[in-house]
Amino acid sequence: MRPVFKIIIVYEIVFFIFWNFLYYSNPGVESWFKLENLTATYAVLSTMALGFGFVYVIFITAKLTGMIKKIKSLKDPRKNI
Repeated sequence: MRPVFKIIIVYEIVFFIFWNFLYYSNPGVESWFKLENLTATYAVLSTMALGFGFVYVIFITAKLTGMIKKIKSLKDPRKNI
């Protein structure tokens, strides 16, 4: 699997958990979702887009600075035993 797809899958899982936590932890959110369907959809999608942009900027920054190569070159400490 390509790294970009892994990032997207992890991103989707994190935001799914985030929105479920928000939805079930706040009793006022449930009625807001029922009354304001389009606003709630926009809020979910815009938050996901913001999160994706944030993760993508971090990924590109790590790639440009060479941090990804340094992380990949680290040896697994469990194999030194």
